[in-house]
Amino acid sequence: MECTSDEISCSTDKTNLGEVESVVQSWMIDYYFATLCRHFKARSSPEFHKALKIFEALVDEFESCSHRSDLSSQRTICCLLARVIDGENLDVRYEHMAQITPLMSALPIWESLKESSDTALHDKIKTLLIVQSVAVCVKKGNSQLAKETLQWLEKKTEIPEKLQGKLTTIVSKKEAYDPLLMNLTFNQLLEHIDMFLVAFSLEGSSVFLLEAASKIVQARHERSEKTLSEEDRSERMPSSPESIQSEENEERVDPLVLNMRPKRRLLSKQTHDPWKPETAKKERTTCKRTSICKVSRRSSSPSELQTNVSVTSKTRKKWTAEEDRKLKAGVRKRGEGNWRMILNDFEFNNRTGVNLKDRWRTLKNKGEDF
Repeated sequence: MECTSDEISCSTDKTNLGEVESVVQSWMIDYYFATLCRHFKARSSPEFHKALKIFEALVDEFESCSHRSDLSSQRTICCLLARVIDGENLDVRYEHMAQITPLMSALPIWESLKESSDTALHDKIKTLLIVQSVAVCVKKGNSQLAKETLQWLEKKTEIPEKLQGKLTTIVSKKEAYDPLLMNLTFNQLLEHIDMFLVAFSLEGSSVFLLEAASKIVQARHERSEKTLSEEDRSERMPSSPESIQSEENEERVDPLVLNMRPKRRLLSKQTHDPWKPETAKKERTTCKRTSICKVSRRSSSPSELQTNVSVTSKTRKKWTAEEDRKLKAGVRKRGEGNWRMILNDFEFNNRTGVNLKDRWRTLKNKGEDF
């Protein structure tokens, strides 16, 4: 549901604008905290650090005037996640001391979150942080840093005696593939922190903005799917009875009709210009006659006149099988005697109605099938 600017201004006039902005900012912090957790689970370090900058800016501005009890916990967890996601990068430093690696600085932060996690899960993650703090240095080939890391861990935290002895052996022998390191891997550390994030989010973190946005996106998808389904239905709808009948009629058309000539127009649609005196003048035309007598001026004798006279007569054209077929189709359609209509329907190569009549009489006399 979308609200207009007028509705928002009316609602904020009835309440304290500062309180409204505080609630909105609180939702934004929760949103970016959930975003950081999502990027951590996706192991996307660049996107994680982009969101972390926004989260820290919001918390710095909001923390002084907020009474939320979980805000400090969210910030502490984000500090832990930042160090763990950079755990295998020994060039990154979160402390002033150069020899403090990201996983070493993550250990005291995790200790401060002891009350926010299950005891068994807390102990497991602590053990993984201790082992991987040393293992990362050994795998990177920095034996001196691994030795300094182990000494720092012995001073800053309590390490079980058996675990301390195994780590000392690994550092001295530089065994990057020791069974202990293979059983307590960096991926296991990430997976156990994922479990902690799920439990923490279920307990107190609000995801109102994500839930509201999810509902809006889902509604948009439903509307788009509904529109597509309506278009599909309109395309799949059967044709109307009239269209079906017209299609059937088109299929039943006699193939002879395809050869029908277009009907003659009784009135011409040609437009003429207004009358002008010049238009009344007759153009000189040459008329052709069927019989032409040509007499040479040089001839004077009757014999020469007889030889120079040439008479051209009109030859009779034979009827083709195609013309006979058209004549039969025309009689079936228009009936015998309607020769003018048949001439309009079919092309007979400049024949007349009398020609059609004579040819029809000839065909009937031959006894052909009609």
